[in-house]
Amino acid sequence: MKSLLAVTVVSALLGLGLGALLAYVETPVTVPRGPAATISKQPDKLTHATKIPKAEVPELVYEFGNIERGTSMSHEFKVRNVGELPLRVKVASTTCKCTVGDLSKDEIGPDEETVVRLEWVAQTGPGPFRHGAVLSTNDPTQSSIDLTVEGQVVESTAMSPPELIFGTVTAGESPTASLYLMSFLDQDIKVLGYELSDEAVAKQLDIKFTQAKSSELPSSDAVGGLKVSATYRSGKTVGPFRSWLTMTTNLKNAKKLTVPVAGSVVGDVSIFGPGWVAQKGLLRMGSFSSAKGKTVALKVAVRGEHAQQSQLEVAEIDPPQLKAALGEPRKMGEQLSHVPLVIEVPAGTKPIVRLGEPVSSDAHIVLRSNHSEIPDVRLRVWFAVE
Repeated sequence: MKSLLAVTVVSALLGLGLGALLAYVETPVTVPRGPAATISKQPDKLTHATKIPKAEVPELVYEFGNIERGTSMSHEFKVRNVGELPLRVKVASTTCKCTVGDLSKDEIGPDEETVVRLEWVAQTGPGPFRHGAVLSTNDPTQSSIDLTVEGQVVESTAMSPPELIFGTVTAGESPTASLYLMSFLDQDIKVLGYELSDEAVAKQLDIKFTQAKSSELPSSDAVGGLKVSATYRSGKTVGPFRSWLTMTTNLKNAKKLTVPVAGSVVGDVSIFGPGWVAQKGLLRMGSFSSAKGKTVALKVAVRGEHAQQSQLEVAEIDPPQLKAALGEPRKMGEQLSHVPLVIEVPAGTKPIVRLGEPVSSDAHIVLRSNHSEIPDVRLRVWFAVE
């Protein structure tokens, strides 16, 4: 009996030992080894005891405001290292020219700073602009930094409308045409002087400059402006008038501004015929060879109570290569007569170009009546002898 009990106890002990051994063998145990034994930290959980480079950029976006189209602009952004290890900064990408200063060793020491200079040319048309650069750094808390410059591309000046046009003027009237000279950069605008290209028009034109209120300027973006008013004293000369008004200003980028001045005076005398453009008071003779020359026959219509008593004459011609001759008046009614007008560039005329601005000046003819109530007639003529 004792022997059986002993065997049973020994067997139980052996079973327990074998079970424990099997449990030990079958259950894996992970043993910490190498770097895994250290608890890793994310960059945003770095403690104050960890030494790192740290980039500080006080200004990320710079508002440039209005800049003149075509001008070169630049701005400098400061980058400071407020960390304890050297900070490396490089240009990763850019939409304009970008340089980083003071980086001879490609790094910024602790408590040191450098500048990032963005340069660009305002080549786009008027409207908003936005340029920038992306910097890459070894700062674990901000591996990239976006720098931006933005603003508005403008023309420094604008005129609305861009010309002084009088349209059709009745002889004897004194109409006024006006435009606004606006500045988008300089608030103070002054016209220091002006001149007109045509002396005859200058004698009949009065120019006036007045400060314009912001509320009356055509563009809400303008920071200042002047109203330019021109009054034309038409007198008794009918026909087109044209000149260029050149204004000298105090504006840095627009020291001289030029606008056309034009109109046509009408009265009791009118012209019709081939090549005649009544709205412009212009005879288009076109281009022709010197060997052939060219002749155009027009009619001058004289109306009114003095039509039958009036006699016309050619008072002025420029250039002398142009010829004009008037025929005998023909009575068409009690208050209407027609007078033949032949304009000619004779064969053999040397080459000459009179095709108007900007290629050359106009040719012109002035007809004058012996009656004080019948106005003078001025004709513009375009032609070219090849």
